[in-house]
Amino acid sequence: MTNSYQELLIKQESNNLNRFLEFGMIGLSILSVVSTIFIHWLFLIGAVLCAILSYVVYFRRRTVEFAFTYLDKELRVDRIFNQIRRKQVDVFDLNKAEIIAPADSYHLDNYKKRQTTDSNYSTNAPDTDELKTYIMYYEGKRKVYFSFNEDMIQAIRTGIPSKTKLQ
Repeated sequence: MTNSYQELLIKQESNNLNRFLEFGMIGLSILSVVSTIFIHWLFLIGAVLCAILSYVVYFRRRTVEFAFTYLDKELRVDRIFNQIRRKQVDVFDLNKAEIIAPADSYHLDNYKKRQTTDSNYSTNAPDTDELKTYIMYYEGKRKVYFSFNEDMIQAIRTGIPSKTKLQ
């Protein structure tokens, strides 16, 4: 058995929903403070609640990074919030994977009509020279999106060559 180890850290791009939440929560807080001054002091409760909600919902998850660790046919995914909190979100035994291929690969055509649960651990950005989006079908139930660099996909291909497609 070969001991191959690879680690990769990627930053997920912010989506429009996060931007809307940021400005919406800040706007509601400001509106509540202004309403407190001009209308009634009870709007201060709304301002405090909006501030707390914006912290809990948005600001704790402002930047999201994923850390992928590959070791001996096992892929661990950790989610890192604001470069402070790290939480393990998934562990994949790659022997149970059906296929790992680029998102635009023709190898995935037979799998597209399946009813699966989607998990997205990619950058949510278009592919670059460094990072490419890969899709893994896992145990027939899950469709998982990853953003891998060339070193990570080569390490995975060394462990499960028949299930890893490069084109």
